[in-house]
Order: sequence, then C-alpha cells, then structure tokens
Amino acid sequence: MKSIYLAVDIGASGGKVFAGSVEKSKLVIEEVNRFKNDPVDINGISFWNILSLYKSILESIEKVQNKDNEILSLGIDTWGVDFGLLNKKGYLINNPAHYRNMFKTKIMEEAIQKVGKSWIYEHAPTQFQPFNTLYQILAYEKFAPDFLKISNDLLTIPSLFNYFLTGEKAIDFTMATTTQIYNHRKRDWDEDIIKTFDIPPILPKIVPAGTKIGKIKKSILKKNSNLEVILPASHDTGSAFAAVSSDPKDSLYISLGTWCLTGAIVKEMPFNKKLMEYNLASEGCLDGSYRILANVTGMWLIQGIIKSLNLPLGDDTYTKITNMAEEAKAFSGYINVDDQYLQNPIDMVEAIKKESIKDSGCELEDISQVIRTALEGIAFKVNETKEKLEKILNIDFKRIHIVGGGTKNRLLCQFISDATNLPVITGPVEGTAVGNLVSQLYALDYLKSFQEIKTLIKNSFEFNNYEPKNHEIWQNFFDRIKEKKE
Repeated sequence: MKSIYLAVDIGASGGKVFAGSVEKSKLVIEEVNRFKNDPVDINGISFWNILSLYKSILESIEKVQNKDNEILSLGIDTWGVDFGLLNKKGYLINNPAHYRNMFKTKIMEEAIQKVGKSWIYEHAPTQFQPFNTLYQILAYEKFAPDFLKISNDLLTIPSLFNYFLTGEKAIDFTMATTTQIYNHRKRDWDEDIIKTFDIPPILPKIVPAGTKIGKIKKSILKKNSNLEVILPASHDTGSAFAAVSSDPKDSLYISLGTWCLTGAIVKEMPFNKKLMEYNLASEGCLDGSYRILANVTGMWLIQGIIKSLNLPLGDDTYTKITNMAEEAKAFSGYINVDDQYLQNPIDMVEAIKKESIKDSGCELEDISQVIRTALEGIAFKVNETKEKLEKILNIDFKRIHIVGGGTKNRLLCQFISDATNLPVITGPVEGTAVGNLVSQLYALDYLKSFQEIKTLIKNSFEFNNYEPKNHEIWQNFFDRIKEKKE
C-alpha cells in the first residue's frame, strides 16, 4: 500500500487533484482527477456551484482510495476573497456568490468615499479590488442584510470545504491577507475596519499556513480513513509561490497561468504610498512573509485568441499558436495587457487589434502579429512591474523564477528574459500543487524547515533556464512606447 498526500487545487474554471509521495528523497506527483468549475447564473447573479465542487472533492478522495492507497493528508487551495456563510447551527445559508458580480456595483467606491482610500490602506494595506471580501460583505449589508443577521461564521472557499470535511472553522494567513480586513502589521483582523463598517462578529480564527485542523469525519468516506485535513497556503497564489526554490532576497517571482502574478517576497510589510498608488497586492506566504505583487494579465489573452479562432483547447493548439508568434515580425504593435477592454471581450483578436491602434498607433496585419503582440505585451508589463518593485522595495533583482502551466510557453519565457535583461528559471510546472503538498509535509513535520522545502523541490523537478537576448532592441521599443504615453 502506497502512502500519499492529496493536493486539491481549484481555480475559477476547474479543479485538479494531485497525489504526492516522497520516494528516494524526491517529491513525486501524479494527477489523479480533473473536474469543471461551472458557475451558475440566476437572475443576473453568478454563484459558485459549491456543492458540486464538494462532491468532486469526495469523488477524488474515493478514486485514490480505490487504488488501495493510504492517504495521509489532504490540502485544499482555491482562489481568494469569496466565502460562504453559516448560521448558528452550522448550516450553509448562502450559495457563495462569484466575485465577478462585484464589477456591477459601486460598493468599493462608496467605502472609499466614507473613510478615504489612505485610511483603508493604512489599516489593511493590500490591493484595491471591487471584489475583495470587505466589499462583498458590504454588498450583503446593502442588498441582502437578512443573510448577515442570521450568520454566525464567514468561511472562505477552502475553509468552507474543510468545515464540510472536519467540522472545524479556521482560515489560514495567506487567505486572510486577500480580504482587505486583515492588518498586515498587527497580523490579525483589523478592529477599526470591523467597527467602522459595522461588520458582525463572523470572521474565523486565523492560523498559520501549514496547520493541521482535524481529521476527516468517519461518516464521510466509504472506506474508513485516518486522513488528516491540513490548511496549506490555501490561497492558490500562496501555494504557487511556496513552490519557488530560488533565493527570495534577489529573485522576482512569477506564477504564470491565466494571470501572470509578478512579485517579490519581503519579511515584513513596508508602508509605502507608492504601493497604494500602483495598487499592488500584499498577500501572505507559507513562511509568514509577504509577497508584494501585481496581477498582470497572462495566458488569458492566448486563451481568448484560441476561442476567437474557434480552435480546440490542447497542447497541439498552443504549440501551433506559439509557432505562429515566433515567425511573426517583432514589435508590430503594442498593447497594455491590463486594459479593462481586454478582460472579457466578445472577440479577443479584434480587441487586441483595436488596443494596438489605441496604445501604439500600429495596425496588426495578421493573426500571427496579434499573438506575438499579446506575448510581448505580457513581457513588457512584467518589466514595468520589476522596475516599480526595485524602486519601492530597494531590491536589485538578479533573476526571475517562474512556476505554473504558462512555463510550457518557452517563447514567452524567453520574451520575459529579453524584456527584463535577467536570466529566467522555470519550474515546476504544477507549482500550485507542489506548494500545496510541501505545505502538508511541513505541517506533518516531514519537512522541518523552509530550507528543507526548497531543497526537496530543487531535487525533485526539472528546471529550464533562459538567458536574455537583444535586450537593447526591447528597451528601445519600450522607450518609444513610454514617450508616446507621455
């Protein structure tokens, strides 16, 4: 019988489940299940199908058990900010709402108008987004106050699943930092925000990432199990950054997937007005440090192009798309990849063409130029973020380390190296699952230090290296774009 650890990684479009085991001092991972995450729209409001996702988690556990494996522990990570509400008897009283609903409201603007942006940032110094947990709670107060009146507990999505499995209620540090209710300097919920916005006493206790919270209920599984449920770095980006093995003192970290989450690690949260001006996120890491990062639009652009061209999703299509970009003329145009117009267009190809004309005055002539311009735009934005972080945090970056599925796009990784003039290291591909698994190994004392975590990752996975080429050409074009903006 094989002893394994189970990592459940659920994103906005689907979930992946990985079995991990330690064999000959190496972490070996295997994908064991994959399922869709299909939100449901009712009367113009989007909801997460939370019970369907929970059922998929149970099916994943049973699927692994049926192979006669002994599951020692389970960890769940998901996206941030969203939550479920429990009443005094512990029953779920709302189907968790989808964060994208908040783009339809002015709740964040109303909150800022009430107390000022600087006041909120001083108390909870993180990125301002209309979907942060704080503004979702205020939306309930405004549009559905009866829910809050009967609520006893608020649990973010991973914590909600853990409650279903164990009956225990807790949130880990990495997830708490996404709410804009957490005071990074006091390392606890901010009492002034709670009092000022009249938030009821429903927030859960905060525990460190990598905390054992309880055994799975015997009644849940068909096979009896002594399975330990662990809160890993339960925010998926927190788990992804836990899989980066490079030295955080002088490395720029990127989790590259639908988003290109670009940031640096600091031990303590600095107070710098530039962080607020640039709207950089300040979120927790497995070891209690903070990641200061920008949510740069990533492979979302390529996914949108594939959809516009009505091509099937899959490795063959991504290879074809990348080859087209590689053969296209360099710097045919330029786009600001974070422009709102590119976040959910009807036709991504046409949107990129229009953005290129608007941002650079350059008309893209064919699809290959559209694809290349999208990839170049991501690399340009990474370089902008690098320069901002170097100034704000006084870090001289020596390298970039990228994890995540987007590392399969070798052309983009090379572009990032070229644009930043830094060497790039990539791997592991399944960074979030790896970070989730090492969080569990740390909680179980199999790994006794964060240095042991990095050593295990270095010994377990293959890494690719890229060296910068023709940076001067990139810099010259970048300078021309900045002059045009000014």
